[in-house]
Amino acid sequence: MKNSTLLPFTLLLNLLLVASSAFGQVNVTGKIQESKGAPFPFANVLLLSAHDSVMVKGMLTNELGTYHFENIKPGQYLVAATMVGYVKTYSQPFNLNNVANTHQVKTLILAEGNKELKQVEVVAQKPLFEQHLDRLVVNVQSSITSAGATALDVLERSPGIMVNRQSNSLSISGKSGVVVMINGKQSRVPIATIIQMLSGMNAGNIDKVEIITTPPAQYDAEGNAGIINLVLKKNEDYGTNGSYSLTMGYGWYEKPAATFNLTHRTQKLNLYTDYSFSRNHGWNRIETVRQATFQGIITQTNTLNRRQFIRHNHTARLGFDYNITARTTLGGLVSGFTDKFDLTPVDEKGYSETYRSNVLESTVNTTHQEINLWRHLMGNLNLTHKLTDKQELSVDMDYLYYHDHNPHRYFNTYRYTNPLETEEEEIDMKKTTPIRLWVSKADYRNNLGENTKLEVGAKATISQLENKVAVRNLIEEVWQPNTEFSQHIKMIENIGAAYVNFNSQLPHQIKLQTGLRYEYTHTNLTTISNQPIVERRYGNLFPSIFASRDLTKKSSIQVSYSRRITRPTYNNLAPFVYFIDPNTFLSGNTNLRATITDALQTTYRFRENMLLTLGYSYDKTPIIDWQVHLDPATNKQFARAENLKNSRNFSLNFSVPFSPAPWWQVQSNIMGVYIKNLGYYNEKEIALKSGYASINLNQTFRLPNNFTAELTGFYLSRAPFGISYTKAMGMVNAGLQKKLKQDKGTLRLSVDDIFWTMRFRFITDQPALNVYSYFDGTFSDPRVVRLTYSRNFGNQKMKAATRRQTSSEEERRRANTN
Repeated sequence: MKNSTLLPFTLLLNLLLVASSAFGQVNVTGKIQESKGAPFPFANVLLLSAHDSVMVKGMLTNELGTYHFENIKPGQYLVAATMVGYVKTYSQPFNLNNVANTHQVKTLILAEGNKELKQVEVVAQKPLFEQHLDRLVVNVQSSITSAGATALDVLERSPGIMVNRQSNSLSISGKSGVVVMINGKQSRVPIATIIQMLSGMNAGNIDKVEIITTPPAQYDAEGNAGIINLVLKKNEDYGTNGSYSLTMGYGWYEKPAATFNLTHRTQKLNLYTDYSFSRNHGWNRIETVRQATFQGIITQTNTLNRRQFIRHNHTARLGFDYNITARTTLGGLVSGFTDKFDLTPVDEKGYSETYRSNVLESTVNTTHQEINLWRHLMGNLNLTHKLTDKQELSVDMDYLYYHDHNPHRYFNTYRYTNPLETEEEEIDMKKTTPIRLWVSKADYRNNLGENTKLEVGAKATISQLENKVAVRNLIEEVWQPNTEFSQHIKMIENIGAAYVNFNSQLPHQIKLQTGLRYEYTHTNLTTISNQPIVERRYGNLFPSIFASRDLTKKSSIQVSYSRRITRPTYNNLAPFVYFIDPNTFLSGNTNLRATITDALQTTYRFRENMLLTLGYSYDKTPIIDWQVHLDPATNKQFARAENLKNSRNFSLNFSVPFSPAPWWQVQSNIMGVYIKNLGYYNEKEIALKSGYASINLNQTFRLPNNFTAELTGFYLSRAPFGISYTKAMGMVNAGLQKKLKQDKGTLRLSVDDIFWTMRFRFITDQPALNVYSYFDGTFSDPRVVRLTYSRNFGNQKMKAATRRQTSSEEERRRANTN
C-alpha cells in the first residue's frame, strides 16, 4: 500500500527530471536602449523571418534592457523593438548558421514618437453566454439585469445551474457535487456558507462565470458535477485606473449596494484593490406539510413561517504583481469578507398545527432570533519563473482562515386541545466554528515542441476545523444544558495530489489532451477529547482525456472523459443533531462514503457558433443532501445526507445564438436531463427514474441614442432530488441601459422576477415508504427594481503590452459546518 501511494509522486519526480525541450543550434542576443543611452527594460522584442516578416518568437527585455532568444534554427532573420509611445525600430537582416553558437545583434535605440497617437476606441459587446468546447462562459458585465444584483442571482439564471435555497445547495445538470472557485481558487468552506456569501456578493465586481463540467487533470478532482469559477474584474491598462458603481434597489424593502476598483500599473509593478458592499433587507416565506400513518392513524403537520432579515456583506482585496526580472514575477494577495445575517431586529414568527385523523391536536407558535456572522481572511504568495522560452515553473502558498459565529434563540408556545393546556419553551443555542487551511502547490510547464506541451504539478492541503455547539433550555427560570443537541467536535483532513498532463497537435487537425491525477486523502473526525468518530485513508487515480477535430472551418467535434470524486463534508459526517423547529431536525451520517464519478461528454459545433452537447455520467455511491426520515410515532422529521447505490445521468444541451435583426441579438440554451437513481430508504431498495428540461433565453435590443434593452428568462421543469422532486419554476427579468455622453458613465435600470414565479417547491411522495412531505419556499422579494450608476476613471489610453496569467489558480471549499 505504501509503495502504491508513493508511485505517482515518484513518476512525477522522474518527469520533472527528464522533461526538456528539443534544442536548436544558435542563440540570438542583443540590447535595447533609450535615445539617451539608458537601458530600456521590458520593451517588446520580436524575432522576425527576414523573408516574409513573420514572427518567430517574442519576449520582453529584462531590467538591463537585454534579450536572449534560444535554440533558433539556421536562416535569415531580423529583430524589431516596440513600445507604446515610441517609434518601432528594426535591426539589419542577419544570417544564422551552425558555425557560431551565439549571434550578437547591434544595439537598437527606441526613440519617443513625435506625434501623440489618437485614441481609437473599438467597442465589442460580448454575448452573455459563450459556449466553449470545455466550458460555458457567462459574461456578467454584458447583462443589464445583473447590474446591482448578487452573484447568486447570476448563477441562478445561468444555464444548467440549479440553486436550492431551501437546502443551500448547488447542482449542475442534476448533480450536486459542485466546486466553487473565485479567480481559480477553490472556496474550501461549506457550500451553504458559499451560497450565503454569494447572496451578498455584488455582481458588479464579477467579470465572468465559467461553468466547467469536465475539468482536466491540473484541477482538483473534487466535485462530481464540475467547477463554477467566478472571475473578478481586473484592469490591464497602464497608469492609475479605476471604476465604481452605486446601486439602490427596492422590492418590499431597501437593497443598496456599491463597488469600487482601483489599479496602478507600471512596466514592473501592478497594484490593485477592490471593495464591495451590499445590504439586503429581505423577506421570505416557508410553508411545509408532512403526513404519516402510524397504527392506522394519519398524522399531518402544517407549518408556516414568514420572516424578515437584514444581510450585510463587505468584501475586499489588495494585491500586487512585481516583475523582479523579465523572467520572474512575484505576486501577493490579501482578501477577506464579512457576511452578517441578522434576524434579531425583525423577529421571525411562525406557527405549526398538528392534526390526527383530521382533528386539531396542537399548535406551536415560534419566534426565532438568529445571527450568523462569517469572517474570512486569505493570504497568498506566488512566484512564476520562466526557466527558458519554453519552460515555466510556478509556486503558490495560501493561508486561509474562516470563523462562524451563529447564536440562536427560540421561543415556543405549545397549545394542546385535549386536554386544554399551554406550555412555553425557551431554547438558547450558540455555535462557533473556526477553520484553518494551509495550501501549497507547484506547477511545471514545458513546450516540448511546436505541437506538444507537458504540464506536471503537485499540491498539498491541510485543513483544521473545530465546531462547538452549546444548547440550553430554560427550565423553571434556570438555564440547563441540553446534552442531546450540544457537541464539540474537530476534524483534520490532509490531501496530497500530483498530476501530469499532455497537450498535443496531431495530423488531420486533431488536438489531444491526456492527463492523470493522483490524490491521497486522510480524514480524522474526533471529539474535542480525541475520542474517534470517523477516520478514513484512501488514494485514487483520476484519468482524463480530451480530443477534438476541426471538420470544416465552421464545424468541429470534441470528445472528453474524466473521473472525479466528491468527499463527504464535515456537516455530512458529524454525528450531531441540529435543531430547526420543535419537530424538524438535521443530523449527520457517519456511514457516508465518497462518490466516484465517471463522465463522458461529446460536443458538436456547427454553423460556426451553434453547439450540441451530449453527456453521460455514472456515480458510484452518490451523496444526496436533505433526505427526509419521518418517525410517525413521535411526528419528528429528520433530514440528513445519504448515499445512493448508484446514479446514471444523461444530458443533452443545445446552444443557439442568432440575430433576427441587426439591432436584435438572441442567445438561447436548451437542456434536457434524464436521471436514474438506485438507493435505499429504511433498508428498502428504491429505484427512481425521472427527467427534466431547462430553457435559458437572453435577448438584447440596441436602441437609438445609446440605449440598450434586455429581456432575459429561464424555466426549469419538475426535477428529481434523491427520492423527492422539485416542482417547475422560473423567472423573467428586464433591463434598460443608457450610456451617458462624454464618458459620464452608464445608467442601468432593471426589474427581477416580473411575474413572481421564482418559488422553490419540494415534494416527497412515497406511499409505499409511508412518507409524504411538501415544502413551498419563496426566498426573495417580488419584482425587485434596481437603479445602478457606474463609471470608469483614470488613464484609459496606455494599454498594457502583455497580459500575464497568474500561475496559481485553484483553492477554497470543503468543511461544511452549517
